[in-house]
Amino acid sequence: MRTTLYLPLQRAAEGLAAAALRGLPERASVAIIIVESATREVRALVGGAFGDGDRGGWIDLTRAVRSPGSALKPFLYALAFEAGIAAPETLLADLPRRFGGYAPENFDRGFAGRVTVADALRQSLNLPAVALLSELGPIRYASALKAAGLPPRLPRGADAALPLALGGFGTTLREMAGLYAVLANEGQAAALRVTPGPLATPQRVLDRRAAALAAGVLVQPFPAGGPPGIAWKTGTSWGGRDAWAMGFDGRHVVGVWVGRPDGTPLIPGGEAGTAGTATGLRSALPLLARLYERLPPAPRAPLAVRAGPVAIGSEPLDRLRLLFPPPGAVLAAEGAGHVTLRAAGGRRPLTFLVDGTPVPAEPARREAAWIPPGPGFYRLTVLDAAGAAARAEVRVR
Repeated sequence: MRTTLYLPLQRAAEGLAAAALRGLPERASVAIIIVESATREVRALVGGAFGDGDRGGWIDLTRAVRSPGSALKPFLYALAFEAGIAAPETLLADLPRRFGGYAPENFDRGFAGRVTVADALRQSLNLPAVALLSELGPIRYASALKAAGLPPRLPRGADAALPLALGGFGTTLREMAGLYAVLANEGQAAALRVTPGPLATPQRVLDRRAAALAAGVLVQPFPAGGPPGIAWKTGTSWGGRDAWAMGFDGRHVVGVWVGRPDGTPLIPGGEAGTAGTATGLRSALPLLARLYERLPPAPRAPLAVRAGPVAIGSEPLDRLRLLFPPPGAVLAAEGAGHVTLRAAGGRRPLTFLVDGTPVPAEPARREAAWIPPGPGFYRLTVLDAAGAAARAEVRVR
């Protein structure tokens, strides 16, 4: 059977995958797809560690349904651009925030403060992404993904909700490549092809300008070196089970997935935001850069962004605030478990107090760990170096 695969590129991809496998944890595998974005022809396809049963070598992992993590965020931001909710230069507040009963955190469990939309996407910050989806609407987002050829696979009985912003559903490497081809081709979707034949009529699913803005934001240097002019984004699923790197230039879309075929974490016991977690940045992106070194150069231009108007979450950042727990919070006493008191703004060093008694904390940090002695009502206070104070009354049950 004839295919669209290009033999020299296929052999190069297989060789790079084999080399990458030698540096991965046991039972880990890697999948690769390279697509010519204009024709949607698949030019190279590595489904896994072929022949290695311990690494799922008989499974085509480009079809495995996995959580994409933050690798999906570029399409969300492009839809926000199209809807006029934000622009790359719009300023957002990356601060703790609750969306009803949903309180997302960033991967490193820190907060960046005020950032542009472009930087929020490049840094893969979670709070701004959820805030944008809250404005756009989860159902609208899920419908747009389906139109682009990536129908979100949700647990039985689950509805589209805000966790979609962080890749809280299942998809495949092939579908992700198709979605990135939409961004690479001015917002037009078409099915990928592995056998020769006429290209299906592309369908516009995204405004041309919105796709170009998202693409320009993603053009950035590779951290460890690589060809210039590549738009790329990484993703890591919950618990470090899946590491993704997706990229595109003016001609090719490239996708890399690293994980275990059985869905267990790449590094057992690794926690989000720690060095013990396998991430898309560490596990998949270096391979993506090496793949682009094997492709003919077709660089894209980066987007220059300057800070502009403030939109979502525009509260000033210099005022001292007690971020968590909020006033009136009801906390559950969990034995020896601690509550992290968090503050923002003000002049460091900060001092945290509970009922007037200081809580031990590092002077340079804006948080402290407090262990409630038992149920009851408590008055929490944070003081800064200039004497400003912020307070909250909370209850521990």
